[in-house]
Amino acid sequence: MNDQEQQTPEEQIGDAVQTPDEQAGDAVQTPEDLSVFRNAWELGAAARRKEELAERERQKKEAEAQYQAREEYARELAEEKVDLIRLKQGVISEEDMHFPEEEQKTYTVWQKIGNWFYHAKWWLGIAVFCVLVGGFIIYDYVTHVDPDTCVMVLTDNADLSLGAEQLCRWMEPFCEDYNEDEKILVQAAVVPVSKKNMEQGGNYAAAYNSQLLMQFQSATCMLVIADEGADPYLKPDEMFVDLTELYPECPYAEGCRLKLNGTNFLELAGISGELNPGCYLALRKAAENFNTLEENKEAQAHAKAVLDKIVPLLKDAQAGKEPDNGGTA
Repeated sequence: MNDQEQQTPEEQIGDAVQTPDEQAGDAVQTPEDLSVFRNAWELGAAARRKEELAERERQKKEAEAQYQAREEYARELAEEKVDLIRLKQGVISEEDMHFPEEEQKTYTVWQKIGNWFYHAKWWLGIAVFCVLVGGFIIYDYVTHVDPDTCVMVLTDNADLSLGAEQLCRWMEPFCEDYNEDEKILVQAAVVPVSKKNMEQGGNYAAAYNSQLLMQFQSATCMLVIADEGADPYLKPDEMFVDLTELYPECPYAEGCRLKLNGTNFLELAGISGELNPGCYLALRKAAENFNTLEENKEAQAHAKAVLDKIVPLLKDAQAGKEPDNGGTA
């Protein structure tokens, strides 16, 4: 008879019934394993308890030290108060009074430097700001170059506006060192004057109108390049000099305008593109405004000297063609 046959019915049923952990194939923890985990937890808990007790002891000692310091300070104040009362009553003299000696602290060099920066940070910040502003002003004064003459470009023509710098470089050989800074510089003030820009409303239109007004209220730009789109916002006959009287032999002079359409003006200036209809050069009249009349006359003379050298260079854009004073280039 085999072993299975020798087992009682109760033993056979016990072998057939398994726990869920045994059915899932998980290992059942033995009492030895549980004892190891419990010992580790107890050790960790004991260590944490020890740290808590040490921290409480430290805090207790710190509180006691602070309490002792306050008590000592209060005792010293009480003694000083009693001494002052006795001194006022004449019982003791100032030599008999006892003042506690303060402990002299020693600081390292870096601590002294850090302490100085901490107490002087506001004054140091103000000083740094003043130095930066002063340095910028001095740098701007030293490096700034005042123009010897300026030209005002009043057109929304993109070719002429973008080529304003090239136009100034072309005019510089015609100019002299009027401000005696050993540098010759011509600058341009570009205002895109047109009905669209000046009457569109909003911030841009306001800025353009303000800039146009400011330019005509100063003696900076006495030489003007404009077109028929800018005429409604100007008073050419009142603002500009009659160029027919200045250049009676010039076929492009017409009243206060020096017609540029149909001429080689852009070619001379080294600018590619075309001019707007009715483009012309003009010379402002000298009138007292933000500057004195003498300053305006001086600026006008400088601009006229440049214009005197430009006029002889103007020719027809195409050889053999009669001057076209009103057409496009």
